[in-house]
Amino acid sequence: MDKKLRIDLQKVPKHVAIIMDGNGRWAKGKGMSRIFGHRNALTAVRESVKAASQINVEAITLYAFSTENWNRPKLEVDALMSLLINSLKKELPDFQKNGVKVNAIGDVESLPKNAQKVLTDVIFQTRTNTEITLTFALSYGSREEIVNAIKNISKKVVNKELDLEK
Repeated sequence: MDKKLRIDLQKVPKHVAIIMDGNGRWAKGKGMSRIFGHRNALTAVRESVKAASQINVEAITLYAFSTENWNRPKLEVDALMSLLINSLKKELPDFQKNGVKVNAIGDVESLPKNAQKVLTDVIFQTRTNTEITLTFALSYGSREEIVNAIKNISKKVVNKELDLEK
């Protein structure tokens, strides 16, 4: 017997974060290449964004590529960057059609120039969309985030823009 999924729209979070982890292990478990797993994750991402938009989630953050991922084999990193570029290009028409505003956090400048260019272009082209915001965390690390926050606060204290006690 199928149970019908019921969602209390009053309890839906405004922001959902998804850590994209385990795709390579999943593929290896099926006897496939790690990149096969990364490619297949795109279906889950697409379905998640669509479903989230339908239940009025306002924002999704995809932790797609951490700073630690740079330590993977070059072939895998190159494949992930290619996947990012191709996916952004392919999904842009759907982003526009479905009102998805794309954003990015992390050390985007460390990405290959062609990835930066495509990402910047997609962000620009979707900047006025209002249905849901999809943020890609790319070359993102929580340590760097904390260090940068402390540096910014310290600068404000030194420049007397912020009282140390506050």
